[in-house]
Amino acid sequence: MRRSPFLISLASAAAAVRAGAQDLPSVTLATLINDTATSALYAVHAGLFTKYGLNAQLQILPTGAAGQAAVAGGAAQFGLSSLVGIITAHEKGVPFTLVAPAGVVTSDVPYSQFVVKADAPIKTGRDLNGKTIGAAGLKDMDTVAIMNWVDLNGGDSKTLKFVEMSGPVALAAIEEGRIDGADLNTPTLTRGLEGGKVRSLAQIFDAIAPRFANTGWFTLTDYADKNRSVVEKFARAIGEANAYCNAHHAETVQLVADSAKIDPKVVARMARITFGDYLRASDIQPLVNVAAKYGAIAKPFDARALISPYALKPSA
Repeated sequence: MRRSPFLISLASAAAAVRAGAQDLPSVTLATLINDTATSALYAVHAGLFTKYGLNAQLQILPTGAAGQAAVAGGAAQFGLSSLVGIITAHEKGVPFTLVAPAGVVTSDVPYSQFVVKADAPIKTGRDLNGKTIGAAGLKDMDTVAIMNWVDLNGGDSKTLKFVEMSGPVALAAIEEGRIDGADLNTPTLTRGLEGGKVRSLAQIFDAIAPRFANTGWFTLTDYADKNRSVVEKFARAIGEANAYCNAHHAETVQLVADSAKIDPKVVARMARITFGDYLRASDIQPLVNVAAKYGAIAKPFDARALISPYALKPSA
């Protein structure tokens, strides 16, 4: 398959800096491969980590929990995770600290939607009472968001029955009538809606807030304290990559397609992740509050406790 000019230029840039990178501090980034990881993929391929003085390597893992384990065990210095995972780890005393923003949920970018079978008579939260819902993880962000939406739209979240399954498995289960609904992310969402067997019921994240951070880059507090310069360099590289990816969706289509082995035409059609510019407690607090509301954590806390003092900060 012919490579795009964009990827050819990235490969050339990466090759040009690879030799010099060997003498720089080495860091391993634990990440999933999905659109949330696009800015890290771009930063590696475009040589941004080398530009800021780091030799960075990606470690591809199947789940955010695996990334947390890699960082906690020292196999990786930085990890990409759902913020609910970091929030629950914080309550348990795991010394993770956020050092750079990743995905931000906004009402105008429907990359995640709750879907039901196309002909299902489900229109409100009340219609989901007693129904079986697919979820990537129990008490994760999607689960608490679904519960919150159901309660705010006439239903009773206590009656929901959650079954743990991946997005593609959940899509098939809805189409076959084995479960009643699930919150799906792109590209599974895009394929499902275009297939015509499911329809969108709601953009459930709107029930949390019109804007909030849902993923972020983290490390261990002790590592950050002992390696402030490395953390600050990492944050600057991710910050530049986030800004580029927000402004260049078309230019990153092939990068996502090649890395995740997705048809580039699907990537081009799907809603793309919005990346945060800075870590803001105001973007994280809504998720802390809803996690406490639905038992993912025992009680809410100030989201500022999650953010490293070495994270990139907006100017006054």
